[in-house]
Amino acid sequence: MSEGRLFPKSEEEIIFEKVKFFFLPERTAALIKNILHGKVSEKSLVCCHSGCDVCNETIYKCYMAVKRELTP
Repeated sequence: MSEGRLFPKSEEEIIFEKVKFFFLPERTAALIKNILHGKVSEKSLVCCHSGCDVCNETIYKCYMAVKRELTP
C-alpha cells in the first residue's frame, strides 16, 4: 500500500519530492521535467568541478532518482 493514497503520486509530486530531498532549489524541478521529456539532454548534466551554486552532478542524481521512481 502506498502511504494510504487513493491514487499514485503524479510526476510533478515525485519531481518536487526528489528536488526537496536533494536540497535543490525549486527552479530545478522545471529542468528535471524538461530532461524527462527530452527537451534537454541528460548528457548536459556533467560536473565541471568549478563549485557551482547548484552542481550538475547533484541535479543528475536527483533526475536519476525521479526516473527510477517513475519507471515501473
